Amino acid sequence: MYYSGLEIIEIAIRIEENGQEFYTAAAEMVKENTDVKGLFYDLAEKEITHIAIFQKLADKFEAETFEFNQEESSDYIGHLADTHIFGRKDAGTELAKTVKTPQQALEIAYKFENDSVIFYEELMKRASTDAKKIIFQIIEEEKEHAAEIRQFMLS
Repeated sequence: MYYSGLEIIEIAIRIEENGQEFYTAAAEMVKENTDVKGLFYDLAEKEITHIAIFQKLADKFEAETFEFNQEESSDYIGHLADTHIFGRKDAGTELAKTVKTPQQALEIAYKFENDSVIFYEELMKRASTDAKKIIFQIIEEEKEHAAEIRQFMLS
């Protein structure tokens, strides 16, 4: 399957939207006012920032080029999007409904952040210089999120 660069950006936006929905629902699931609850609300806010960044990329897409014309790389990007924990519309909300404990939510969040890093690293490989800087920044933030979540998982 072939994906245009703009479609890939739309997938990235959907992933971030699902993450924001999941983190908000996870925060609301935590009954006590704890650090974990605060972490989930903080992560939800950061996903909103990422959505805005990707929307700006999409808005100026005329000037942006992605190299997704190779069938093999396009198939791989499609596979990453399809297998990403939040790659489908409304996946964040649906997954949040299945969560029973804060620990389980942390485990899902950790997988989400790591899956996002892999997806965005592939996206960055095919982006032009301007977009690479932006995507690299998001990758670094996703890695920080994963490390922060990991700390909560270990405590």
